[in-house]
Amino acid sequence: MTAPGRYDAIVAGGGPAGALAAWELGRRGARTLLVEKCALPRDKPCGGGLTAKVLAALPFSVQPVVERTITAVNLSWRLSDSSVLFGTSPLIYMVRRSRFDEYLVRQALATGSVDMVAGQAVTGVESDGTGFVVRTARDAFRGDHLIGADGAAGCVAPALGMMRDRRLMPAVESELAVDPAVAEYWHDRVGLDLGSLRGSYGWVFPKSDHLNVGAGCFTDRPAVVRALRAYARTHLEKRLRGPVRVISQRGFVLPLRPIGAPIQQGRAMLVGDAGGLVEGFTGEGIYWAVRSGRMAAMAVIEGAGAPRYQEQVDRDLMPDLYAARRWAHVYLWWPRACYALPRRHPAVWRAVQKLLRGERGFAQLKQRLGAFGFIADLLPAHLD
Repeated sequence: MTAPGRYDAIVAGGGPAGALAAWELGRRGARTLLVEKCALPRDKPCGGGLTAKVLAALPFSVQPVVERTITAVNLSWRLSDSSVLFGTSPLIYMVRRSRFDEYLVRQALATGSVDMVAGQAVTGVESDGTGFVVRTARDAFRGDHLIGADGAAGCVAPALGMMRDRRLMPAVESELAVDPAVAEYWHDRVGLDLGSLRGSYGWVFPKSDHLNVGAGCFTDRPAVVRALRAYARTHLEKRLRGPVRVISQRGFVLPLRPIGAPIQQGRAMLVGDAGGLVEGFTGEGIYWAVRSGRMAAMAVIEGAGAPRYQEQVDRDLMPDLYAARRWAHVYLWWPRACYALPRRHPAVWRAVQKLLRGERGFAQLKQRLGAFGFIADLLPAHLD
């Protein structure tokens, strides 16, 4: 039984991973503290696209915060020669992370077993022999278990000596107010630009009152990061017609867990971006955040003295995440083919739709290739 003033679990970070961990713990009666560095709602750099796979993984509807339903992709090659590919059913559901994250946290608080401290960043973590002391600039909290959901820039992982050799995928994004005619064109479609910079892509994602426009790449080499900034500016200028007003601009990184790297240390677990659980090909992280957050919560409920959480992540999540890194080399090496094949061959476009919706994982592509599945094993497991 937890001592007075002590929590069964402390969750650091109020994004999807932390909110779902807290919700799962709270609904099962575990006394939980959720520590979030910002007051909610707060902004979060992210495209904000939810696949059907994410919606299926969530234990409750998020329809109240869905702003756009995407049914088509405007695909361009080096910012020209664009065409629109229409889906046979919705491809992605767009949310604004400020509203989405707050909505998830409210579900956790509604369980009645979750307390929240907002506006205080975790500044330090110590073991007290039986659990953890989590410090902020103003307070110290004690808990039997610790779930690090504080993202790529959080302090839980470094405090525990984990995720030291992670790879970071950089991205730059802008939020733009545009003319009504431009907004109407994009209201049901996203934009993807391929081939302009090696291992990079540009995107246009619509929200209810603005467009999210950005660029990301697979490598953190300094020369490529500098080139990415220039590409992001050019992409913004050429991809949209008419005047735009910049609401905000920012850069961020998406971390990738090194193969076999620990994400659990006894009763401490890393989830979502904090554990590098991001899809290397598309940069999608929300699904993996939801899944890992709930897995960590169940490890707390069932007892996490042994590395049960990490074993489950390695078994259930990492095969597809590693496969995504392998298949990313198809775009690295043959970007023109990735642009041309979906446009010219309906069967390829149908397969891409299944990947976008989450109906098929990257690990399943090897099986779908049959006798040619050996190709997947020839692709490197590391992105560079």
